Amino acid sequence: MDILSLNKNWKMHEEPMKWDKEFLSVVMYQKDGWYDCDLPVDVRMPLLEKGVIREPLKADYSFESEWIERRSWWFVKHFSGKDISADNDIVELVMEGLDTRCDIFINGHYIGTHRSVHYPFVFDVKEFLLPEENTVAVRLTSGLEEVSESDVADIDYVVSMEVYNGRDGRGDKRRAFVRRPQYTCGWDWGPKVTTIGITGNVFLRGYKNIAIRDVSVETKEICCGENKKDALLKVDVNVEDLNLIASKVCDITVAFEKDGKEAASIELKNCLLTSGSNFIGTEIVIPDAQLWWPNGAGNQPLYTVKICAVCEGEEAVEKWPEFKYGIRTIELDTSPLSGDNRKFEFIVNGVRIFCKGGDWIPNDFIYARVPDKKYHVLLSEAVEANFNMIRIWGGGLYEREIFYDLCDQKGILVWQDFMFACATHPDHREWFKTLMRYEMDYQTKRLRNHSCIALFCGTNEVHWIYNPIDNPGKFDFDFTHNEPHGLYTANTLAKEIIRLNCPSIPYWNSSPYGGKTTPNEDTVGDIHWWRSAFMSSDMKERIEAKDYDKIQAKFVSEYGYVGPCCLKSTEEYMDGRVMDRRGNIWHHHSNVFEKGTVETAIAKNYVDSPWELSTEDYILYGGMVHSLMYGYSLEALRFKQQCYGGIFWMYNDAWGEVGWTIIDYYLRRKIPFYGVKRALAHRKFAMRLVDGRVVLQGLNDTPEAVNVTGKFGYVSFDGKTDQTRKVSFELKPHSREYVLTEDPGDCDFLTGTYMFYVDSEEIDNIWLRTEDNRKMNYERSEVKVLSSEDDGEDKKITVTAEGYVHGVYVKGDMDCDDNYFDLLPGETKTVTVKKAAGKMLEIGSVR
Repeated sequence: MDILSLNKNWKMHEEPMKWDKEFLSVVMYQKDGWYDCDLPVDVRMPLLEKGVIREPLKADYSFESEWIERRSWWFVKHFSGKDISADNDIVELVMEGLDTRCDIFINGHYIGTHRSVHYPFVFDVKEFLLPEENTVAVRLTSGLEEVSESDVADIDYVVSMEVYNGRDGRGDKRRAFVRRPQYTCGWDWGPKVTTIGITGNVFLRGYKNIAIRDVSVETKEICCGENKKDALLKVDVNVEDLNLIASKVCDITVAFEKDGKEAASIELKNCLLTSGSNFIGTEIVIPDAQLWWPNGAGNQPLYTVKICAVCEGEEAVEKWPEFKYGIRTIELDTSPLSGDNRKFEFIVNGVRIFCKGGDWIPNDFIYARVPDKKYHVLLSEAVEANFNMIRIWGGGLYEREIFYDLCDQKGILVWQDFMFACATHPDHREWFKTLMRYEMDYQTKRLRNHSCIALFCGTNEVHWIYNPIDNPGKFDFDFTHNEPHGLYTANTLAKEIIRLNCPSIPYWNSSPYGGKTTPNEDTVGDIHWWRSAFMSSDMKERIEAKDYDKIQAKFVSEYGYVGPCCLKSTEEYMDGRVMDRRGNIWHHHSNVFEKGTVETAIAKNYVDSPWELSTEDYILYGGMVHSLMYGYSLEALRFKQQCYGGIFWMYNDAWGEVGWTIIDYYLRRKIPFYGVKRALAHRKFAMRLVDGRVVLQGLNDTPEAVNVTGKFGYVSFDGKTDQTRKVSFELKPHSREYVLTEDPGDCDFLTGTYMFYVDSEEIDNIWLRTEDNRKMNYERSEVKVLSSEDDGEDKKITVTAEGYVHGVYVKGDMDCDDNYFDLLPGETKTVTVKKAAGKMLEIGSVR
């Protein structure tokens, strides 16, 4: 395969929308107004560089560049024909990301129109190439301009808009017809920043005689063979014979390497190729196979897969790009429980895994500019927060290859939505069906060899939107199966494609989905927990952490709570504007559903008159409530023996706001990062009051058993009453078990509570939370620093207190292995502060 990158030295020009593809020669004649750029690029990137627009993610500047979607944008690239071999039988122009509606030209010849950002444009351009200078030209628009009022009426206007939630200016019903990143039209968590650009790599790809078109590797069986440590893999290779009328013969080699040494290989000799596609399959045994596991459940060994086809006595040698593969099996267990209830449990390598993590959105509203470093940081932080799953939300993008590679390396399972969100779609129209078939076929083939892929999911909330019980009065739900219904793609087409391309990967119709009456019932499948929580019309339900103990769902794939960024990030996105929490800019950078929830929750948990707090105190108290809600809720879901996963909304952000995430747009940890990390620890204990009795749960996600000793019992907050006793437990591998139940009698839970002091530095001490912090009767104890020592680049601080202290933290923008934690009476805790050697650090507490 002969590759020529075309990413560098493009030029961009702005023209009226009415200048369609017939105006190419007029555009090329223009002498002025050209912007230099490299790929990937969004039109805003060169405009920002030249000062034409201001950063749309700061202050209220997003409104200033909305005119961009009403123009056409032309990109031009010149290259030499000498840089690609003329001996190739075909030379394909590959454009990996086109956002969204575009016309493509090569040397003045129109070669096609493309209408999707979700799969590449590929065209054989050999006959158009010149030996010297060549020109690629692309006309791009948002695609929204092609959607008419009658089009939207054809789906009965069933598209969620933020105007329904009290925020105008976010949303566009035309988006349902355009295969673009849906979120860029505006969402509850961000503004309308309609993207346009060449957002992926562009290159020429030449082949001679044959082309390997795709490869599939699937783990069929583990513990096969006599030694019971081998793994049986199935490998399929699609080799195209480029001769339209003649057959060929080729040899195919498949090899697996581990740590630079060959683990297994097989050679398929004298394979007959007929014109066009040839699907050649084989099985291969990997001896003493090292298995891939989710984070916390084991290691993530990866094998290097090398595939080569040699045609006609080495006249043509075609190699598939090397890739990494983790040997593992995955299943989704939906077997019956009791009554109408069924499991929704992932099983990896025969082991049942509780899935824990967050929902993922694109990392920027101008996503073409996201650097690789951002993926490295975010996924490393996900591991630090003890994630083993990320759900890629269906209103964004199929992520870049680096995302999935890193998830493979770090053991992060991926729940992959197809790109549909909060709207019906015109899949009764043949052109739309065709787009979706191309998209799903491409993405399933692209992603199927990644060990991290745990599930393909049809939509985000599209089935749920057809639900007059949960969505009364918003939409017309009078659809029948044979009328336009927008569910063909998820209910039928996706299943057909999964069956063909990756049958071993589970599929689920939607998120949420399951139940006899509405697609969000707690008996079957997954749910989104919004109506009785943060999106409730009753403020009490929005801010009560203990309500999460009531959830009976088998898997919660979306729910959330909002809170502020740190001061430094807030100042950055406010761009010097006054920190007025009643002002328009603050409102613009606050989630649509916030509606005063943060201040109300602060009042419930901490202080009167929260609107009078300084920005710094608002961030502290707001962050502590945010941490409480996420930490308590995730622990509550793990506590339920018949709940098999908890995924919160959302992990990362596309701009700066008072919003859902635990890491902000600028990659700074928010206070709830630490609450989530503690709640998702691979080894931990949890405590709840169940029917008036104290129940202690032990959780061990790891493959090794652990013996734990400690002190358990009632302790007063001042530490003067201590009714603990020694206990010991064995936590089995991959287990969640109730290990102790006790009647608390007439204990006073206002002046003390049940506590468990664990004799291990690796497992946190815990306490039973029964009341809001404001109701708890205790005096603030002094936090004493017992030691502060440099440890390489880091600093270790050891603290203690005589009585209970809430919200102990290291002041300043510091990354710690734990922060904003509670100290139990007499507890000693050591915190590692990263890159703090030589610094004087100050300790604070909330109460």
